[in-house]
Amino acid sequence: MFLFKGIKIVTVSLPIKDIYTIEKIKDLYIKKNSPRDLLLFELGINTGMNLKTLLKLRVKDVKNKYYLTDGTKTFPLNDSIRELIAEVIKNRNTEEYLFQCKAGNPLDRRTVFYLFKEICRELALPEEISVASWRKTFAYHHYKKYKDLSYLQWLFNQTTIGVTLKFIDVQENINLRYREGVVL
Repeated sequence: MFLFKGIKIVTVSLPIKDIYTIEKIKDLYIKKNSPRDLLLFELGINTGMNLKTLLKLRVKDVKNKYYLTDGTKTFPLNDSIRELIAEVIKNRNTEEYLFQCKAGNPLDRRTVFYLFKEICRELALPEEISVASWRKTFAYHHYKKYKDLSYLQWLFNQTTIGVTLKFIDVQENINLRYREGVVL
């Protein structure tokens, strides 16, 4: 969001649709030797969990787990994320926040937004790519793989499939897709 002549202009975040771009982001986190930030990015794009929930996670919430939960929804963890978790939590107390600053407090949202914007600038990514893109990235790739809009609608508490399609930046006439399959 930025101001233009006293008017608030909200930029819309977009999903990261290109796998190559996702790999470039991961590589830059690795190059910067930032496993904590890489893990946060990986969880964001692979689970669809919101940032507020991710920042509340403690070491005990992820240690030796195959799934994360936010109380009502469960999110599977793939092998590479579990390996990264093991690296990040090695020698850490189970009560510590998973994503904490040096003082031991959880990272705040503004810091995460700033750190990710720095990554985006270094890679010359469009302004519409931000932390808000992480959930949309998960949703976009889930949709492309499974074509399951009802799951995404449920996961993100959206009222209609049209809202979900807009959320993941897909222009598709869903009515035509279903009608094409009808044979009488």
